[in-house]
Amino acid sequence: MTQTTAAATHRQKRQRFTSVAATIMAAVTYWVLHVSPVTSSHGFNWRNFRNYFPYDQYSYLAIAVNVRDGNMAAIEPFTETGTNHYPRSYYVFLGLISRLFRSDLIATWQLSGIFFQLMMVAAISWLLIRLTGNPLMGLLGFLPSTVGTFAVVTTANWYHTLDNHAVLWGPFGVFFTLNGESAALSVAVTAICLLIGVTFPDRHGVTQLNGRALAIVISASAAIGALANVQTYSFLTAVYVSVYCAGAFGVLKYGKRRHIIFSLGLLVLVVVSGKAVASILGPLATLVAGLAAALPGFFLILTKHKKPVVLASVAAALAASPTILGTLFGLADKDDFLTYREASSTALGVPAGTGLLAAAIPILMLALILYAGLVSGNKSWMAVAIGAATAWALVASNDVWGANQEPYRFWIDSFTIITAAAIPILCQIVVSSRNLSRDEVQAQHDAPLKGEVRTNEYSSRWSRPVIVVAVVVLAGAMTVSFADYLKFSRYVHSQGTEKFNNSQGQAIKTAVAPLLDDESLLRIHVSNEGRASQLLLGDLCINPFQLKTLTGLPIAFYNLGLAWPENEGDLREVLKQRLAGTFPQSLATGAGIDYVLTDSSCPAGWAGLIDGTRLSSARYGSDGKISTITLWKLDK
Repeated sequence: MTQTTAAATHRQKRQRFTSVAATIMAAVTYWVLHVSPVTSSHGFNWRNFRNYFPYDQYSYLAIAVNVRDGNMAAIEPFTETGTNHYPRSYYVFLGLISRLFRSDLIATWQLSGIFFQLMMVAAISWLLIRLTGNPLMGLLGFLPSTVGTFAVVTTANWYHTLDNHAVLWGPFGVFFTLNGESAALSVAVTAICLLIGVTFPDRHGVTQLNGRALAIVISASAAIGALANVQTYSFLTAVYVSVYCAGAFGVLKYGKRRHIIFSLGLLVLVVVSGKAVASILGPLATLVAGLAAALPGFFLILTKHKKPVVLASVAAALAASPTILGTLFGLADKDDFLTYREASSTALGVPAGTGLLAAAIPILMLALILYAGLVSGNKSWMAVAIGAATAWALVASNDVWGANQEPYRFWIDSFTIITAAAIPILCQIVVSSRNLSRDEVQAQHDAPLKGEVRTNEYSSRWSRPVIVVAVVVLAGAMTVSFADYLKFSRYVHSQGTEKFNNSQGQAIKTAVAPLLDDESLLRIHVSNEGRASQLLLGDLCINPFQLKTLTGLPIAFYNLGLAWPENEGDLREVLKQRLAGTFPQSLATGAGIDYVLTDSSCPAGWAGLIDGTRLSSARYGSDGKISTITLWKLDK
């Protein structure tokens, strides 16, 4: 081995070590910023649930509870009846992990969610290093998760409140839940980083789609497709961003003027005809039709790179097919819940002014990426800027052009994915600009010796003044937006966690023991198809989420926007009267409720309204007061 070869090998080992160390430091920083605020809260335990907009999170947890207890059926999770069309693969995964390792389900929820996010941070760090060639850039892998929406400076809160229940917030807000959307976005960002990393020209302008790169493209595409089984909006957002960026690259790289005109015409057609398409085919089909404007460029890429495009598309389609086909069959059968769900998204749009202000940072990054692409001729940069901006604008305004499916959720998911992808590309531009300027100085120095005149008009147009000013502006804007994260971290720290297995929870488990005992004639049975024929109803002072999580029993409760049980109308009326403090026994028995659980401390006082048999009871103490949980079997 020559001295030169030995030095090169040593340099490669040092860079590899620095890259790994930088990635680890990025992950540690992410943990400090996004995990430690809750782990340092009062009374924290990994078995406690994060007390953060919990209603939907507890409903998703119920899916995992059933899987943990052996019920894999796609049913409404609380009653274990009806049909669940919601993408539930992630919660099935959590339930299986908990069942396999006999681990606490809530701890499994927390640690699994954090794992996916740390994987995402590693992918961002890898892309930063890959695009810039600088291992120290990997330290910034945590950065996209801290970008805010200027909510604090405009509303004094860490998020923007819109109509109905819609909100806009930064990535830290959506990742904190650790639910399926959080995991799906983590996978989406990871997959898109991998796609950019193996298809973008490196710092030397070289792209090599070798066997290893092809395998990454196929795997990343399959991962994006699989998100259809995890969370619909994250899946569609990742597809829109990927397909529109690919379509933009196809037109820019291989297209002619007629292809650009055709793509723009299709984009206008999508916006103009969307409401008509929605009235005929439905909102979900309209969202799929919204991809039409990217097809000319996509097919241009197909003609040049048939093998990778076909294999990646097939992988994505196969991975997405289980939930997509199930939903299509359900819509064809006029499933009541799917019909309701498609029509229930109202007043969830994003006002243009608020949306543009909140998106200022990623918009500035995309503008700079587009500018650098235009003046340097880098079509990859141009394609990302144009494709990402188009995809974001379409999905976040889908209420305007036809689909009307929770556009604010698409806005948040687009913000998260695009910010994560734009920062590494922006760093590549900055590094390329600096290297270009250094090369220019050297070339100008050498030119007189060679009798040459070097104007370097190309580099002088963008490498120094524009890049420097833009980076300074962006750095200042990100610093201001960081106030959103700071307020958010204080909020989640003060909110803390919810402990289900408290004294009341222990009494509940003791009281319902006869319904769980295999030797008891009172046991609530679930059929081999995973469907229950008996339900347990708790009074107003018994949290249905706590009841389901601790016992796993089929209970009389459901989330209107998640899935519907059998006898939905009757059960809805029972729950309505429960909230009013009354107990409609005849209606309850008609809805399949055989058992009732009461708390003696509850002001509603159901014990005197029940016609039935007292089966068991358990006492518990709270705030110096002794209360009794009682299980009743209703008379019919």
